[in-house]
Amino acid sequence: MELNPAQRHESTEEPKRSFVADFLILAAIITGIFSMIEMGREWHHPFQSKVDIDLSPWYLPYYTMLSFLRGAVAYVLSILFTFFYARWAAYDRQAERFLIPLLDILQSLPLSAFLVPIELALVAIFPHSNIGIELSCIIVIFTGQVWNMTFSFYYSLKALPADFQFVGKLARFTPWQKFTQIEIPFATKGLVYNSMVSVAGGWFFLSIIEAFQIGDQDYRVKGVGSYMSVAQEKNDGWAQVYAVIAVVIMVVAIDQLIWRPLIVWSNKFKIEDTESEYHDRSAVLRYFSRSRIANWIHDAFKRRIRRRTIIPVVKVTPREPSALSRMVSAIPWRIIFSIIAIVLLAYGAVNIFKLLWEVTITEWFQIVRDLLLTLTRVLASILLSTLIAVPLGIWIGSNPRWARYIMPLTQIAASFPSPLVFPNLVILIYLLHGNLQWGSVLLMMLGTIWYILFNVISGASAIPQDLRACTMLTHLHGWQKWRTLYLPGIFPALTTGWITAAGGAWNASIVSEYVQYHGTTQMATGLGALISDAQATNNFPKLSAAILAMALFVVFFNRFVWKRLSAIAQERYQLLT
Repeated sequence: MELNPAQRHESTEEPKRSFVADFLILAAIITGIFSMIEMGREWHHPFQSKVDIDLSPWYLPYYTMLSFLRGAVAYVLSILFTFFYARWAAYDRQAERFLIPLLDILQSLPLSAFLVPIELALVAIFPHSNIGIELSCIIVIFTGQVWNMTFSFYYSLKALPADFQFVGKLARFTPWQKFTQIEIPFATKGLVYNSMVSVAGGWFFLSIIEAFQIGDQDYRVKGVGSYMSVAQEKNDGWAQVYAVIAVVIMVVAIDQLIWRPLIVWSNKFKIEDTESEYHDRSAVLRYFSRSRIANWIHDAFKRRIRRRTIIPVVKVTPREPSALSRMVSAIPWRIIFSIIAIVLLAYGAVNIFKLLWEVTITEWFQIVRDLLLTLTRVLASILLSTLIAVPLGIWIGSNPRWARYIMPLTQIAASFPSPLVFPNLVILIYLLHGNLQWGSVLLMMLGTIWYILFNVISGASAIPQDLRACTMLTHLHGWQKWRTLYLPGIFPALTTGWITAAGGAWNASIVSEYVQYHGTTQMATGLGALISDAQATNNFPKLSAAILAMALFVVFFNRFVWKRLSAIAQERYQLLT
């Protein structure tokens, strides 16, 4: 379904074919296959309590490839989960009451809440190979990517105009046709930008994920993240520089080869009737459109995904269902899944209750106090991030000519690993005669501002050219233009950014309130520092109590604040046709 009639007149001339483009596509496919084979070999190596990481720069391309493949597999799992979970929550009102609060909890849980149990469980299941530790890395990267993407797709489905729903019913679309030709096109732009910030968030915590330690146990895998961790432990300045260069090259390559073409492709789904003066382009997309192999893959994929739009009315004599289909339809799947979920929740609740029983009253009062302090920092970081990200995001989203150069820089900044950034910022804060009590807000902003910025860019770039032309005809300038065009236009995307940024802020509190550098630990009073300290000292009862308090408060706050804001955005500020 084409949502942008303004682009229908574009030239349909067959592009000139290029043998070089075919060669590059074929080389990329072969390289991907061999990279996956090499990754499989790493998975089947015998498990070692400590993996030796060579700090020679010649090993960095290999380590970077392994890290990229883990992120790619995690992203594929994230996009599949997003499509399933978001559609289920958007179209099943009974399930929505449970699924969305659960999503709020999951996105706000600290990294250690996933990393510790997943790592220990999978290593116990696969004690003689690296399969368990590799799977745990992928799953934890998945948990750092997926919640933001799921929220984006869910709110896009909730904001889907009734006109589009009516068109699908009028054309008698099947659920699959509605998904591929209405829902995905409408949500594509927001999903692309949220995917960018989600993947960047995975690189942000990469050194923690790939070089995880709990007590005396060292769970380390080969990758650029573990390379950074070892370089920092050995205080090897040149190795840290090499690691930064490798991450920058990887982020820029991903931007130019993947995200930039996707952004240009997503522009065809903008809801507008007036053509923009500037057409966003991608040299990579234009070049590879000349490849016969790329076009063959595109056509084959299109034949499988897209089917006939109109379903002819044909009188069909109903057939008697087979015995197998009757048996499958008779199984109460909803009841079975509900029972399984209740059993798992009950099992988890019993084990958590045993741990919470050991927490003293004094520790509970400490948790409540630290929760309120961290909440103050979370709100402050969101406020400061909004003041910076909204004007910057509107400017980038409204100037696609500049966006093509600025977006790689923003991704590099969002992807910069926290262990290399936070200690240096802490030193700067103390040099300015500050302390970590308020300085942790600045550190926390590094985990929040990107969610708001990328969502604002998405919202600003999706504002129809028709509305921009109206503001020019009515001579609106300055604050009037902001109040009538920009702020209402970006508000749905901004609310999504606030919700995901809040989850990112709670997660970032773990590393912003508890910073380790050269054997010294700097702490701020807060729930994030309490969780990190409880993990470092193996105080699992206190760790469980703190994580539970954070999860319950986040659900409460999201229900009474963010949910109401998102409802206002959907009812009053969605773009209708």
